[in-house]
Amino acid sequence: MRIVGLVGSPRKGMNTDTLVREALRGAESQGAATEVLHLNSMDIRPCQACPKHPAPNHCFFFDDMQKVYEVLENADGIILGSPIYYGTVSAQTKRMIDRANCLTWIDRDSDGKAIFTPRLEKIKKGAVVLVSDTTEDPSAAMLPIRLFFHDARVELAGELFIPHADAGKGARNNEEWLERACSLGADLVEAIRK
Repeated sequence: MRIVGLVGSPRKGMNTDTLVREALRGAESQGAATEVLHLNSMDIRPCQACPKHPAPNHCFFFDDMQKVYEVLENADGIILGSPIYYGTVSAQTKRMIDRANCLTWIDRDSDGKAIFTPRLEKIKKGAVVLVSDTTEDPSAAMLPIRLFFHDARVELAGELFIPHADAGKGARNNEEWLERACSLGADLVEAIRK
């Protein structure tokens, strides 16, 4: 079983990265192979709203997003982590989400109504880690994530939301948060096995 963490924080080793890595550790404790991709370190161009569909490729651009497409095609589970900025996901996370828009075919029926057909065959399970300094409500951040998961055929199996993450010691030294993240990863493995 392969579970991949997609970290949308610009800062390695800080709250979001720490909690995603701890979730991956929880998945490893249940026998999963894991890896992490730091979106900030990847060369991912912003979507250019190309007028044609890039089939058979996922996109007209061949940059580090190809690594994400490979994960979305082949992994069994995804743990997506993002800090919340201005109420929603980070720019790094949103850039990756925007580039996933070609994972669904859009056709029209005889009445002109849009018909959406996923291009990926494999259904995966996913978990989300959201970290915030001040935001109390993660629903705005979850909206693009839910749409992304739908197009990427990822079924949401768990969420961890940490508000006021920079208060006190931060995630690296907060045993409760680390335990919750570890359980999130272990639970994701269990959801995949079911």
